[in-house]
Amino acid sequence: MPLYRQHKSPYWWVRFAVGGVKVRRSTGTTDRGAANEFEAKLRADLWRQHKLGERPRYTWKEAVERWYAEAIGRERERNRERLRWFAQYLDDLPLTAITPTLIAKLRALRTAEAAKRGRNRSDGRSTANRFMAMLRVVLRKAHREWDWLDKVPPVPMVREEKREPRFLTPAQAAALLKELGPWPHLKALAEFSLETGLRMRNATGLTWPQVDLRRKLLIIPAARAKAGETISIPLSVRALRILKEQQGKHDTYVFTFKRAPRGGELPLSDANGAIFKGAASRAGVPWLRWHDMRHTWASWHIQGGTPPHILQELGGWKSYEMVKRYGHLTVEHLRAFAEHKKGIPNRASPQKHA
Repeated sequence: MPLYRQHKSPYWWVRFAVGGVKVRRSTGTTDRGAANEFEAKLRADLWRQHKLGERPRYTWKEAVERWYAEAIGRERERNRERLRWFAQYLDDLPLTAITPTLIAKLRALRTAEAAKRGRNRSDGRSTANRFMAMLRVVLRKAHREWDWLDKVPPVPMVREEKREPRFLTPAQAAALLKELGPWPHLKALAEFSLETGLRMRNATGLTWPQVDLRRKLLIIPAARAKAGETISIPLSVRALRILKEQQGKHDTYVFTFKRAPRGGELPLSDANGAIFKGAASRAGVPWLRWHDMRHTWASWHIQGGTPPHILQELGGWKSYEMVKRYGHLTVEHLRAFAEHKKGIPNRASPQKHA
């Protein structure tokens, strides 16, 4: 019999051979009728592949599993949420069923979900673009590297509005920290982010082995850095004070919170939640996102005279284009060149007449 039960598995399994190739696979169902249908379809597909040379029909789930097997470091974690979202719609579909029409529907769904949770339509478009880019990555690998697809369906990106990075004034930052007072773990994390410019995941996931108090610096390893390169960040006096206040709370993680009055300390995962947003609204900055702390740190540096190329190193940006977004906040680095021009007479000097 091609159907059988395997020890400790609730599902029916199939076992047969096609063209001398033995097949043994779980049907993924406890229903015998459905298992029989699975076996018949699988047998027919494999026969066509063997006799007619048809390409195997790989599913989206199989493609994602292979992508995870080949992905490394931060790439896996950064895209986990996106792939989990696609799973609810695509897991059991063959890759050939992912058509431009289906892709358009998925984009519309993701845009609507993101806009509902965000603050405007632009948030929805940018979020959908990031998800669609991940979809395109997997499909391109299936076509170019794995030979699972004859061609990649078009996955268009929607043009996004360029927005100026928002940042806090010192007074607004002080008001925010005051509103976060009842939640010391968030207040400490926010203050530290304003001092170092760390991205949220780098701050919430910061561990003590990354901190060198003697040398007054912390290290973001390449696997956790967005640009894929190790970042060394010098620590200010204020940042060192915040770190020393966290000592002794947790053996591994720097920033933690108490689960209950008598409970132990737990690491933070997402700081951009309801508590933070409520505090931001009460502080008069309802538009604030946690990532705007990084914008604030960078803006204050530029306004304080830090050269852009130094800021690029401090912030771990791979491209200078990212730093140029803050360039309009000061013109001091250009002032010395204001008079470096020729061809226009200086009105302060009288003209000599022949």
